[in-house]
Order: sequence, then structure tokens, then C-alpha cells
Amino acid sequence: MPQQGRSKEGAYFTNEAIRQAQTTHLIPQGASIQKVQEGIELAALESIPGDQRINLFDILGEHVPPEVVNNLQAQVDQVGKSR
Repeated sequence: MPQQGRSKEGAYFTNEAIRQAQTTHLIPQGASIQKVQEGIELAALESIPGDQRINLFDILGEHVPPEVVNNLQAQVDQVGKSR
């Protein structure tokens, strides 16, 4: 029985992650999700000075497709900037 509870919880987090990815335009609104894999932590950075630019290609380049890194880089570059 605990497996079923974990499965429901996992499905909730998967659906929430997909919703957030669509909301932030990481994936298109009408995209059909074919497969979901458990995530892994690729990198963790803490205490980054506000004036330091984070180059996601250095961190994610060999693990993540370039178009995804480009999209994320554009979003990261906007963090802390007034809109």
C-alpha cells in the first residue's frame, strides 16, 4: 500500500512540474508529454554574489540539450533585474 501513496504523490509532483514548465514557457502549452523520468541533481551552487553571471552552458552543457540551456539562461539572466 505505501507504494500506491508514493505513486500518487509522484504523479502530483510530475503534473505540477509540467504545469510550471508550461507556465514559464520551458515547454509549449499544448505539448504532449510522452515520457517522464526521475530528476537528478546536476549541480548545486550556493551564495552566488548578485553581480556574478551564472553560465549555464558550463554547468549543464554536457547533460542538457542546447535549446533548453538557452531558454534557462535567458530566464536566469533576468533574475534580480527590474522589469
